[in-house]
Amino acid sequence: MALPALDDYRSLADIPFLQARARGAEVALRHEGGSLTCAELDEQVRCLAAFLQARGLGGGARVAVLLPNLPAYAVAWFGAIAAGAVAVPVNLRLSPPEVGYVLRDSGAEALVTTAEQLRRLGPLPELQGLRLRLLAEGEAEGTLPLAAALEAAPLPAPAAVEPDGVATLLYTSGTTGFPKGAMVSHRNALWNARGCASELGYRAGDVGLLSLPMFHVTGLCSQLVAMLAVGGSLVLQREYDTAAVLEAIGRHRITALFFVPAIYKLLTLRADPSRHALGSVRVAAYGGAPMDPDTIRAVQALLPARLHNCYGLTETTSLTTVLPADRALSHAHSVGRAVPYVELEVRDPEGRCLGPGLPGELFVRGPNVVQGYWRAPEKSAQALAGGWLRTGDLASVDGDGLVTILDRLKDMVNRGGEKVYCLEVEHVIAAFPGVAEAAVVGGPHPVFGEVPVAFVAPVPGAALDPEALRRHCAERLADYKVPVAVHQVERLPRNPGGKVLKQELRRALDPGPEERKP
Repeated sequence: MALPALDDYRSLADIPFLQARARGAEVALRHEGGSLTCAELDEQVRCLAAFLQARGLGGGARVAVLLPNLPAYAVAWFGAIAAGAVAVPVNLRLSPPEVGYVLRDSGAEALVTTAEQLRRLGPLPELQGLRLRLLAEGEAEGTLPLAAALEAAPLPAPAAVEPDGVATLLYTSGTTGFPKGAMVSHRNALWNARGCASELGYRAGDVGLLSLPMFHVTGLCSQLVAMLAVGGSLVLQREYDTAAVLEAIGRHRITALFFVPAIYKLLTLRADPSRHALGSVRVAAYGGAPMDPDTIRAVQALLPARLHNCYGLTETTSLTTVLPADRALSHAHSVGRAVPYVELEVRDPEGRCLGPGLPGELFVRGPNVVQGYWRAPEKSAQALAGGWLRTGDLASVDGDGLVTILDRLKDMVNRGGEKVYCLEVEHVIAAFPGVAEAAVVGGPHPVFGEVPVAFVAPVPGAALDPEALRRHCAERLADYKVPVAVHQVERLPRNPGGKVLKQELRRALDPGPEERKP
């Protein structure tokens, strides 16, 4: 059988099913314990699907998955979908009450997890209401081993579903309030796979390194789904480790990476070209923050790869814009152009479309945009008015279609009427030697109302001079944008989804009148 084309998939469960028929003996997933071929992955998926259906857990039932990056994750996620259920990835970093909220809000009836995770959750009330608890690792009372479920006779084929039906609920990691379950359809995720193929260049035979957690939209949709859909394979890392990444690239001849910029910076600091064979990497995608030009140059010197800055949201099923590799350095501030199937508009507060170069809120429309939020019609209507997604991001689009994300609407600093886009300042700070990551927030000021203040985490072993960093900013920014103070921290506070908790940084600032004037 010829390798399936992206148009051949009607549901996400068709990916392992059709890939097994085209290249059954080839490896789909590698991991520290061995590997799964395409045929083995497909059979396990269909066995689990049959097991779930036999217990009435098909037809839209929600099956939660609380696992690290293990082959069992892919089996559980695809297996739930193949049964006709809705897979619900749960963030491993959530506290027990937060896990309970996701289980309760989604209406999950089954959970695939590990004994270690069950012990961590303790006597969580929501666990008691589950009809089924399957363990991929360990043993616990009231559970079944996932291996036993995989002994069921497999379904002949995945359950028939509508392409616009909900395949998975991805809970957003909002920095305020409760997370919302974004309803990702089969069609949404398959369009994203097309974007990864056309814009990042994923192709058959690629080997991706999957260190990002699979409960995150990028790891799930732009790596697991997209790489398998084009006929590639993945090396799974249970958790990120710089030394392990460098070793894995050489050992497995990795061709595609997807990280945040801070990880690429760590790679450039730790890599030894005489020890690490890195010449196989062809695609190096990144997102979540700008990458400073010095780090881009270091990555380009280290890897023979095309670098692509990417922008996306859970609600856009990952990719929304991609920066062409030949613009990586010359337009390091930009997240690129809209992927071919996406429309973008920049609007003012009254909803009027703005012209090239003018800042406003970014709106997105396309087949990758989710249908809304689970059981939240009012929030869905607010976020998706008229079919356009309100991103909450301040952006501008130049005459060449290149998008620059200026800030989150809620994070912009208003210094006495002067608008300070924190992302711009953070980009400049990131280029200072020894900086691993930075966050800029508005600190209170008796005259200007608020002024920019920076919190900076150094790379391991580096010592930062706050005044030298401020001088660096003053040479590159207007005076009102220069942070009035620089606070060195070991790490930035983040929520379980990895977003910086800027409200915590604001609370850490002294609200008294002693704020230093710029």
